[in-house]
Amino acid sequence: MKKLVLFLVITLLLPVSAFAWDKCYQPDTNGKINFNKVTSIELLGWKTDLEGNVRANGTAIDLGSEVSIGSENSAGFRISHVLNHKASLELSYIKNDHSGYTTKTFTFENKTYKPNAHMSLQNSWFDLAYAHNLTRSKQADKEGREVFYLDGLFGVKFSNAEIKVTGNDTTVGAAYIEENWDETFPVPYIGLAAGGQLADNLWLKGYLKYIKVNAGGADALHNDYGINLALRLNPNHKDTEWFVELGYRGVKYDIEKDNDRANLRYSGPTFGAFARF
Repeated sequence: MKKLVLFLVITLLLPVSAFAWDKCYQPDTNGKINFNKVTSIELLGWKTDLEGNVRANGTAIDLGSEVSIGSENSAGFRISHVLNHKASLELSYIKNDHSGYTTKTFTFENKTYKPNAHMSLQNSWFDLAYAHNLTRSKQADKEGREVFYLDGLFGVKFSNAEIKVTGNDTTVGAAYIEENWDETFPVPYIGLAAGGQLADNLWLKGYLKYIKVNAGGADALHNDYGINLALRLNPNHKDTEWFVELGYRGVKYDIEKDNDRANLRYSGPTFGAFARF
């Protein structure tokens, strides 16, 4: 059953890291862009629904119909710093915690559980990302207006994940049993991020992260996308800028090896508040 644990960990440890609006392009007196170094600090959240299924050693578990996992709120923080006109760095942290009760007999870590066993899936990670600017507008259409940009993303998540199952076994005595597993390891990714200003105090931004690998006889696909609107709260302030943002995020994982498979999908609204100075 180690395969199931490993697949669940890989598929559950990656969700939720918002790539926020960090660029500050302000036109000079001639209308040309004057790039400013910027630091941003953000508190972020994601209300997630978890769907999908896993299959291991011939036992399939549908997380939608066979485990009572509902929507969960996740919280974290993000710190980013623009290094120069081509590069920026981001460090973020977040923790997810989903749990529910099984509706059928299943096996985990060589122990067979009766229905109504409790399953919890927790994961947390530090995400270090590097953004390299690919293109951006050279002029603003009006004073104070930021501009379009497109960045390439290169990152790695240092992730910790834990799966815990508690309940009664299927023997005559129906003894109480418990098993858990945890692991920490890095996961790399690549992607794109883009943004543009819609109005004086309103920005639109989005990103896509992707990785597809075949290693050790396993096929793994991961994609992660998000789109957000950011509203500035203090447009007349000259120093620190305050924003709130709302958006939507979707994450999919499909990992298969031999006869084991994990196909999971996270989706839901995102929200946050950040300061840029």
